[in-house]
Amino acid sequence: MPVKYDSKSAEESANFISSKTSTKYFILHQGEKIYALNNINVDKNNLTMNGKLSAIDPSHLSYINAKGTNYKYNEKNTEVLNEIHIYVNRNTGIDTLNTAVLPLNQVEKIEVIQHDKKRTTSSYVLGGIGIGIGAMVVAGVIIALTKDSCPFISVYDGEQFQLQGELFGGSVNRQLERMDYLPLRAIPVNGEFQIRLSNELKEKQYTNFADLLVIEHPDNTMVFPNTDGKLYQVADPVVPISARLNEQQDVLKAISRKDEFFCSFNDSTTSTGINELKMTFNRNVNQKQAKLLLHLKNSYWLDYLYGEFTRNFGSKYENWKKKQQHKTAEQMIRWTEEQNIPLTISMKTKTGWKEIQKIKTVGPLANRNIIIPIETDNDLNEPINIKLSTGFMFWEIDYAAIDFSVDQPLNITRLKPESAEEGNGNSVLDVVAENDKQYLSQPEAGSYAILKYKFNQQPKPGNTFSLVFHTSGYYEPIREFTGKPDIALLKKFKEPGYTSKFSLNSFQKISSGHAILAVSNK
Repeated sequence: MPVKYDSKSAEESANFISSKTSTKYFILHQGEKIYALNNINVDKNNLTMNGKLSAIDPSHLSYINAKGTNYKYNEKNTEVLNEIHIYVNRNTGIDTLNTAVLPLNQVEKIEVIQHDKKRTTSSYVLGGIGIGIGAMVVAGVIIALTKDSCPFISVYDGEQFQLQGELFGGSVNRQLERMDYLPLRAIPVNGEFQIRLSNELKEKQYTNFADLLVIEHPDNTMVFPNTDGKLYQVADPVVPISARLNEQQDVLKAISRKDEFFCSFNDSTTSTGINELKMTFNRNVNQKQAKLLLHLKNSYWLDYLYGEFTRNFGSKYENWKKKQQHKTAEQMIRWTEEQNIPLTISMKTKTGWKEIQKIKTVGPLANRNIIIPIETDNDLNEPINIKLSTGFMFWEIDYAAIDFSVDQPLNITRLKPESAEEGNGNSVLDVVAENDKQYLSQPEAGSYAILKYKFNQQPKPGNTFSLVFHTSGYYEPIREFTGKPDIALLKKFKEPGYTSKFSLNSFQKISSGHAILAVSNK
């Protein structure tokens, strides 16, 4: 597996790109147009990258010519492992004759292709950054090691391990350990499921147990968990009839399909940075019980902000971490809620907006389906109004719908792992088999374990299976900051709502810089 780089600051990330120009082959994608990018120079002050464009060397066409993610690594062609693919907006103005200047806010995603003995090909697509947030590439999103998260979960599909999501985001110390329920997309291969838990980041990760729930249900329904693990069926989801962000922006099209077009809570016209998405749904007049289905994730921008927050502790970061260990989970959760980091879900009633639930962070790597049960009021002739609120650009909503179907009994099989082996062959089955506070410890990037679950059953005619990975754990980010702490700034984070203001102000500073660049490059 290639050595990965951990960014501690925007400047270091810029230096990282510069340091790799002599050893890595950079490929620039602009829609259907593809170029080799040579003689790269990164301006870390103005957040631009420039270089000379040329035709792709034939030895670097293997991944480009592959279909989707089905590229199969060939040991005779190792050039692909030296490639870094940068994707920009197809409307980006690029001078192909002279030195091309690329504002990094035009970067949509970066792909880094990696290989190890347990997965033939793993392509971490750091997409979803969004046009206008490309500065995050320099701020720490160039490869997976630059983000804060917990174990990455991948499932074997018969050829390779496919990344499916991440676990217990935000559980940054032992007091914050929590249960997590991650829906998986998988079928058994040779009578077993294989799940890969990996630490791809500079942090210590601890997994308490790892059960796999196999749910049999009618094939014309879907099954998803709520945040407490209760399973609900979805038979006929109905999208909203209206959806507006902060009473201004129409985002109905963005949240009506699972298509990677998001409502990003990015209205910058509010002084507080708090964004509210209000949705109106037609009501089923025969049902008071309803289920809100959300397809969502956190933004990479939120990861960037957390990194900036902790970086301001400088050399006192470890002292701050130790102090956090003496706080209760309730105190730390209260702080995140005061900072509007969770996604708050409310429903309009006759007496005003009533809070239903706060959704804890799920991470930015992959969208996750979450069900929120709702009991509507007695006025069955009125539409249902739902509000989602959070801080500036903390969450991304890909899809929202309400389902009124009645839940039927489910056949649930809980599978314990038959085997669990680390990359070096050591068995860790004893520490992941039970919820007993014995932990699978993954203390460094590159650590992974393969869990195998035997399953040979077939569903009844007309039925199918859905999977949910049930686990708990926490992680501890490793940071080596230097310099004096910014005490004055850190004190502001004690104020309720300041993180959202910080997010808004940080984004506006970056955006204003890029606006100047865009004019000068025309």
